[in-house]
Amino acid sequence: MPFLPLLSYAVAASFTPGPNNLMALDGARRSGFRRMRPFVCGVAAGCFGIVLLACLLNLALYRWIPGIQLAMGLLGTAYMLWLAWKIVRSTGAPSGGENPIRSVYSLRAGFWLQFVNPKLLMYAVTVVSTFVMPYSLSILQMLGVSLLLGAVALASSGSWALFGALFQPWLIRHEKMFNLVMALLLVYSAAAVWL
Repeated sequence: MPFLPLLSYAVAASFTPGPNNLMALDGARRSGFRRMRPFVCGVAAGCFGIVLLACLLNLALYRWIPGIQLAMGLLGTAYMLWLAWKIVRSTGAPSGGENPIRSVYSLRAGFWLQFVNPKLLMYAVTVVSTFVMPYSLSILQMLGVSLLLGAVALASSGSWALFGALFQPWLIRHEKMFNLVMALLLVYSAAAVWL
């Protein structure tokens, strides 16, 4: 399994703006980092669960439909390139008026958000079909990848919560450069899978 491309894709996809990170940033800005810890842990647990489910579903597909591996690899690569394009063109979270948000960011809310988070669902399918299945069908390796991506989710949402509490003005000023770096990591990940 190409570990460096997997890790760079995981970091690029996880640390870019999305429902988890924006909620963590906004919640920490409103109520502080300490109150966001349960939500961040829920995000990590939900990510682990979604990736493990994606592994098991892909394993079933690979066994039932032998020729699906190439199609899933191409789909994963296309999604990574599309995501890179969207990130480069992104203007970030809308500024201005306050949006109504939940007053409580709980572990449960962070966990269940993952099951309706389209960014995470595509992320899980892409990781599994592009970086795991072509190299190993080992349940142990799938569990390891799921744990790794859960840890990356913990780090990314935790970082956004911390940034929300401490560095929000700086992030807004340097948003374009951050997006460009994340997009370039995605392009590298997409190309490295085929090398």
